[in-house]
Amino acid sequence: MLKTRDLLYDLLQDKIRGQTFYNGMMVRMVNPRARDLFKTLRDEEDRELLAVRSLFLALEAKPMVLKFFSGRKPGG
Repeated sequence: MLKTRDLLYDLLQDKIRGQTFYNGMMVRMVNPRARDLFKTLRDEEDRELLAVRSLFLALEAKPMVLKFFSGRKPGG
């Protein structure tokens, strides 16, 4: 099963690809309305990318909790 970190990383990569695609389409458009549409879609991907990036960085900054069993009773 994929871990949360892996899922967020994949989502980051997807958002970057989407942003690159929309930006590439935007600069190729001659029609101003079509260009504005792709600009809007690119900017939307950018906002979503920043949100996912924040989640990813928060997860990376979170300390790992190590749990183990020593076989001894507490206090003993």
